[in-house]
Amino acid sequence: MEKEVCKEGIVRKLEGSKVWVEIVVSSACGGCAAKSLCNISEQKNELVEAVNMTGEEFSIGETVQIQMMQKLANKAVVLGYLLPFVILVAGLFVCYALTHIEWLSVLVGIGLTALYYMILKLMDKRLAKEFVLYASKKNE
Repeated sequence: MEKEVCKEGIVRKLEGSKVWVEIVVSSACGGCAAKSLCNISEQKNELVEAVNMTGEEFSIGETVQIQMMQKLANKAVVLGYLLPFVILVAGLFVCYALTHIEWLSVLVGIGLTALYYMILKLMDKRLAKEFVLYASKKNE
């Protein structure tokens, strides 16, 4: 069986087989024990849409788990972080190797990265069909 990435959230809206769950999204240091001392951590609530595949009955305000397959979570990291970094660095080095103009290389690298994110935004609906979250009862 494939591993799943799980996160807890609170049901805020129900509509057919769709469940809108409020989750807490935190910065990288959001889980740190010293976060209250340094005041750097950032947390915000986000509403995500999940699918009720098992037909379980949920109620508004109930704590549930949302899940995504591990390979899809890894793919999201590659698309969101790794590829843009590779594009930025490749743009910088290739342009500098061709022109030896530093400021132009920076602009090309940033421009290519921005273009990549625009293309990713245009593919938003197609990617949303692939990256599906599933809601299930919280395991006690």
